Amino acid sequence: MRKSQELQNNNDINHLPLPELRQKWAIAWGVPPHAKIGRAMLAKSLEYKIREQEKGGLEPELQDRLKKFISAYKRNSRCFDDNVQRLKPGTRLVKIWKEKRHSVLILANGFEYDGRVYSSLSEIAATITGSRWNGWVFFGIKKHRRNTEAANESAS
Repeated sequence: MRKSQELQNNNDINHLPLPELRQKWAIAWGVPPHAKIGRAMLAKSLEYKIREQEKGGLEPELQDRLKKFISAYKRNSRCFDDNVQRLKPGTRLVKIWKEKRHSVLILANGFEYDGRVYSSLSEIAATITGSRWNGWVFFGIKKHRRNTEAANESAS
C-alpha cells in the first residue's frame, strides 16, 4: 500500500489525535516533525504531502517561483517583511483625531495630507498631533509593539 493511500484512510486529518498526526506526518515526510510545529501546520503540511504524492506535486513554473523565493529568503530572511507594509498609490487612510477627520492619500512618491506632500506618515502624524509618532502605528496600519507584547503577556 502506498503512503498516500495509507494516509488517505484517515478520513479527516484535522481530527486525528496529535500523536497520531505527528506520526503520519513523519511517515509522509520521512523525518519527524519539529517539536514546535503546531497542529494546524502539521495538518496542512500533511494534506499537501498527500496531494503531492497523488498528483505529482507543484507545476514546474510554481516550483521555479518557490525556489526563487527560498533563495531570496536564504540571502535575507527579512526580504518579505518589506512587502507586507506596502501601500498602493491611490489608497486613502482616514484617522479621527480629537473628533476631527484626517485623510491621507497614498502617492507613488509620498503621502498627500491637507494639500501638501509629505515623505512619511510619521511627519503627518506629528503635524496632526503635535508630538512624535510612528506613522504606521498612528494610522493603524501596524500595531505598536509594546501593546502587542502586553496583549500577548496578558493572554498567557
